[in-house]
Amino acid sequence: MFSRQKIVSLAISLIFIACTLQKIHGQNNFIISNSFLFPDTLDLGTYKDQITMYLAKLPEDIVEEVSADIYAPFFAYQAKIGLFWGFSVNGCVSTNIITRNFQLGLQWSLRFGRFALSLGYDAAFMNGKLTGFGFDNRVKGWLFYPNVSAGAAFDKFTLTVKGELATIPTLTQTADDIVTTTNRKFLSGGSLGVYIEQPLWKDNFVILGVRANYIRYYFPAWATFPTWDRFHFIPEAVIGLNI
Repeated sequence: MFSRQKIVSLAISLIFIACTLQKIHGQNNFIISNSFLFPDTLDLGTYKDQITMYLAKLPEDIVEEVSADIYAPFFAYQAKIGLFWGFSVNGCVSTNIITRNFQLGLQWSLRFGRFALSLGYDAAFMNGKLTGFGFDNRVKGWLFYPNVSAGAAFDKFTLTVKGELATIPTLTQTADDIVTTTNRKFLSGGSLGVYIEQPLWKDNFVILGVRANYIRYYFPAWATFPTWDRFHFIPEAVIGLNI
């Protein structure tokens, strides 16, 4: 038989545990709802956006004898909006001054508790122009990115892992009006990124991550006009802010 004192003590303990779980659950929902890369399911019309800077370390055989001005950091504005049945549409505009990349994609997400998965497919159109200083180089083409993401939400941050393939159905590069490359249909390679999102102030979150690229064609470095067709390992540091 439980004494009255034990029953009261047990009731207080249960209330304390319930309140603690509710607090953790509320904090967890706050973290998820304000994360951008975490592959959560979005309600219809829910809008999220972020600004991001990518810093890549290029292989020496790419940057050799090329002006460092070509390799300014790559900046991007990304946004997504919720649709029906776990789908969302996302878009991205990115540039490093000489290159402009416009991307649009569809994503389907599934969330169970603190964990979420997504499958997506993005299409991008890029064009670039480098003129002056003896250069008259241009590029335009399409890039496709099938991708998959997995995320886990913790009490103070979210962790997301994203893998994607890169395919290039068409690409045209010119130098002084001479076509140097055209109609390159190939699997360019792939990338794997790991990202942490956590509060910076109020509901503004900072994004810190690394992305490892193993690709033949790294489009921000198109102006080097490499004459070989081989894979390179290109790591990137990713710094972003959810706005």
